[in-house]
Amino acid sequence: MTALNEIIINGVPQEGGRKIKAQIESDLQGDLARPNYATTVEWVSAYQTRTGLKDNSVILGDEPPVYGGDGKGASPQELLLTSIGNCLIATFVGGLSAAGISIKQLAVDVSGQVNFAAAFGVEKGNPGFFEIDAVVRIQTDADADEVEALLQRLYPTAPIPATITQPTPINLRFDHV
Repeated sequence: MTALNEIIINGVPQEGGRKIKAQIESDLQGDLARPNYATTVEWVSAYQTRTGLKDNSVILGDEPPVYGGDGKGASPQELLLTSIGNCLIATFVGGLSAAGISIKQLAVDVSGQVNFAAAFGVEKGNPGFFEIDAVVRIQTDADADEVEALLQRLYPTAPIPATITQPTPINLRFDHV
């Protein structure tokens, strides 16, 4: 719920980010500063998976037919690219709104080439993406150079891109049930 005198820009309170920042500063070890996210991905059949989210929506995963799947869901690569794009948009909307810049259009095209030759053991190397490209398409009434400079400053604060551009350990454990 927003206060009557609160300014809403791009559907979010202009001062919302500053208020959250103040709350985080007051409790650096709290849930707001260090939230825990969790999900469970369940195998359905062949390469198909089902992921339940906290709002009871479901994401279906699958490999494309060319790799043995049925193409009945997003591939893991598409899900990663989607996460990057979603995070960039959330980061940019928050920062642009705080700066009082109204967005007319915002989209992020995210793409990359994966080294499946390494994934299938045909060659040595990293089986992941060689690199990931993100193209931000934005329309505002603000000066283009000013907007681009702001987005460049905001980019390092986006958690998902930061997670994949720096070493982040994955602690793998097995529970046989």
